[in-house]
Amino acid sequence: MHRTLAALTCLAFATPVTRAQDAAPPPPPAAVATPAGPAGPQPGQEVVVVLKDGQTLKGKLVSQDSSGVIIESSGGRMQLPAASIQALAAPGSEAAEGPRPRDPNRTRYLYSPSGFMLRQGEGYLSQTELLITSVGFGLTDWLTVQAGTVLPWAFYDPSTMPFIVAVKAGGSPSQHVHLAGGFQTLVIPGISEMPAVGFLFGTLTLGTEDLHLGISGGPPFAFSKGTSTLGSAIITVSGNWRVSRSIALVSENWFVPVNGSTKVVASAAVRFIGERLGVDLGFLFPQGSSIPVPWLDFTWHWNGPRN
Repeated sequence: MHRTLAALTCLAFATPVTRAQDAAPPPPPAAVATPAGPAGPQPGQEVVVVLKDGQTLKGKLVSQDSSGVIIESSGGRMQLPAASIQALAAPGSEAAEGPRPRDPNRTRYLYSPSGFMLRQGEGYLSQTELLITSVGFGLTDWLTVQAGTVLPWAFYDPSTMPFIVAVKAGGSPSQHVHLAGGFQTLVIPGISEMPAVGFLFGTLTLGTEDLHLGISGGPPFAFSKGTSTLGSAIITVSGNWRVSRSIALVSENWFVPVNGSTKVVASAAVRFIGERLGVDLGFLFPQGSSIPVPWLDFTWHWNGPRN
């Protein structure tokens, strides 16, 4: 009897607690992030449509869905299928301007070579300091030849008109390591004392095409009376930093042995980058000279670099 009363008493006290627990409100749901608004331009905004064939169209966005885009311009409304569209962007944005072009002058700094190579069939015509005209051509992805001359010399003495010949071979064993080597020589016909001078070089470039450091070195040579002489090594330390779509900063610094000592020629330049045209504008700072030497180079490319 006593056991029954005790059990009923426990049950009586336990029941309200169970009901209280059953009646307790459920825990609040976890906070849900408010979804962001749709990305990209909205109807009514001015847009640029970049097509896959390279064309760009400007107008006001009317509508956009999975089937394509409708824009309105002074010529009326145009419906563009999604399969033909590369990008839809606001005017002035990088996406609206299309893919950023590769630096057409990536194979060199100002004059010193980098470890990057011309591709097969790619070439350039360069005018340096308004004096030296040269042409470079990629025979293969790993072999480039160059030839040039000083055209104004033809008005002075065509029989001794100098010409430049260069060969460069190289490749990239990894994404950030680029190696090259070769020679460049200046030949002056009709001058028997020293008809040819030049230098051999090996180049190591570290980094990407937009930010890289290059070190080149090799012995100069001169042919004199049928013999070849090699001096101490010439070394260059150069850098290239692309700061925007169309501008890069370039520095090239030469360490040249002269009469038992080493002379330094430093430089700083701005490179203007276009789809086919590269322009280097800067100054050379020879050691011991208080007057900088202007540097100007125009280079036009064809069969531009493949991305």
